[in-house]
Amino acid sequence: MFDEEEFRQALRRNRLSGPVPDVLQANRAVPIRVVPESELRAGTQAWFGEFERKLEFYGKLGLDLSWLLVWAKKYWWSFLTRDMSHNHELYASDVRYTDVTTFGRTIVGIDDFVTYNFAFFDAIPDWRYDPIPGQAYIDVTPEGTVRTVIRYLGSGHWRGPLRLYPYDRTAPALHGDGRFIQCPAVDRYHFTAAGLMAEGETLYDAFDVTQRAGILPRDDSRAFRALLAATKLPALLGRLRPA
Repeated sequence: MFDEEEFRQALRRNRLSGPVPDVLQANRAVPIRVVPESELRAGTQAWFGEFERKLEFYGKLGLDLSWLLVWAKKYWWSFLTRDMSHNHELYASDVRYTDVTTFGRTIVGIDDFVTYNFAFFDAIPDWRYDPIPGQAYIDVTPEGTVRTVIRYLGSGHWRGPLRLYPYDRTAPALHGDGRFIQCPAVDRYHFTAAGLMAEGETLYDAFDVTQRAGILPRDDSRAFRALLAATKLPALLGRLRPA
């Protein structure tokens, strides 16, 4: 059974393996400071405290959203510990989800949602998610639908292939070289009246992620300019194609 103590233990637990640099070994235009695991843990603890106070404030306004705190704890705990035993308490059976890696498709159902998430864990075994303090937003529609937007950091050592949709051995993959990667993303969730996620989306900058991982070259490199120059041909063919 999930309980508060299990959640607290997960908050205190280290997950990252191997060395963590002070600055990312990346191909971005500027140096990027790495947030160390001790700071990630402290930030996550602060985030949950902020989130609880936010929900208490809504309660004083007559809007009881206290269930969101329990949901958020179970959700974060399940991914940090890789324990999916509480999924029926978190997601609608027909949950719909999109991600950059689906290329516009929609994942439907809990099983496919889990498969998608474990594609990241298979590629980055020590991958951890940490919500960023001050960057959680709650919206309630006049019809009573609760929606949230949360910005967070993903951190870990990219050691294997990150399989894209459909997340199996037939899928195209991005291959990491074992370096430490840390990047921000934004998640959007919509909930049912029963407090289950019915719809969600993960958004991030694909240029940012692949440059942080050393896969995509720097923007001022010849290789990057050559990649972009290659788009001239399909653009030209598109202009020549009859309307």
